[in-house]
Amino acid sequence: MNATANKWIRLALFNLLLVALAGLVLRLKILLPLPWIHHKHLLHAHSHFAFAGWISLFLMGAIIGLLPEQKAKTYNTLLGIYTATAYGMLLSFPFQGYGPISIFFSTASVLAGWWFAYKVWKEEFLARSGQLVFRLIRWSVLFLVLSSLGTFYLAWLMGNHINKAELYFGAIYFYLHFQYNGWFLFGVLALVVSRLSPDAQHRLVKLLIGLAWVSIPSYFLSALWMRLPLWMLTAAWIAALIQPVLVVFMLRIVYPAVKQTIQHRGLQQIWFLSLVAFCIKILLQSLSVIPGLSNYAFAYRPVVIGYLHLVLLGFVSLFLLGWMMEKNLLPMRGGQLSNWCRLFIAGILQTELTLMAQGITAMFYWAIPYTNEMLLFAAICLFLGIAGMNWESRRLGIAGLPISAGLQHAR
Repeated sequence: MNATANKWIRLALFNLLLVALAGLVLRLKILLPLPWIHHKHLLHAHSHFAFAGWISLFLMGAIIGLLPEQKAKTYNTLLGIYTATAYGMLLSFPFQGYGPISIFFSTASVLAGWWFAYKVWKEEFLARSGQLVFRLIRWSVLFLVLSSLGTFYLAWLMGNHINKAELYFGAIYFYLHFQYNGWFLFGVLALVVSRLSPDAQHRLVKLLIGLAWVSIPSYFLSALWMRLPLWMLTAAWIAALIQPVLVVFMLRIVYPAVKQTIQHRGLQQIWFLSLVAFCIKILLQSLSVIPGLSNYAFAYRPVVIGYLHLVLLGFVSLFLLGWMMEKNLLPMRGGQLSNWCRLFIAGILQTELTLMAQGITAMFYWAIPYTNEMLLFAAICLFLGIAGMNWESRRLGIAGLPISAGLQHAR
């Protein structure tokens, strides 16, 4: 990791605090009047900033962290513009929803993402981390560009006043699918594979190529609630069958190779939780091909929200926080997770368990009392946890220092 990458990753961590704050206000809005806050508009700001200001900025920073410092510095202007578009969305969506200013920043964010994809695609220095790592990074940015087609199609529908729910939600799920299962997933895989030996990387090549290809038809798993033609349904079934098999064989190589290189118990714990969330995600994706489960999943909002947070918080965010710990950007005390990190994880678990319970009981028309209060409590845990991690990271000033030095400073 170079100093330039550290700077952008630490900024992304601060942005996660703003994401958590917006989520906390959204939960408060459900319980309190707060007439000056438009719930749907703030929700758009929350989600757009989570994608751009937190996950995407982090992955971009981590990718340039694989470059020499002088080369990484050439990305400062690009990432500065990208960050400005993220803040533009955060500050404009709450006041106007999809309006001229927010649409401008959303479009600028997409174009800045394309610029990053173009630069990275040609970045031969990344091949020094291994040809498979370079290939994974290229796939990730390719999916980043592909996902934006969903947003442009959605804009076209809105501009032409086409009010067809199937097309509207189909465009949204297209964007979400290739962000979650393309850009995010293969960005994380690139970071994971960069830690592996050449032999392990060689054994993974065919499996990861297969996973990349199957990610395309697996989009139809997100559209099973639509009236799909037979060939799309067939593609969805094939993806549902092949994807978990590829993941199982991939994990048989990756899990032991990564585990033996982790020296700290806290890092093992957070990455294990991230892996569990990833496996649950793959399982749920494959099971969604069953008609009854598919209808259930898309019919209940808590189920959809729970799945999205499972991936964004449980899988991706926990992995990225672990990456920061390994790169000495977040402190661990005695090799254990900090109490702030444990609080953040508790917030994730509380959120997922509450949303899952809501979804299950909704099938039987039962209402669990105080679910909104429980979700508010979970949002408070998430906010306080990430606030504490930001505070500790800056107080200790451990960027660029070995973990042992950071621990001595903490004492």
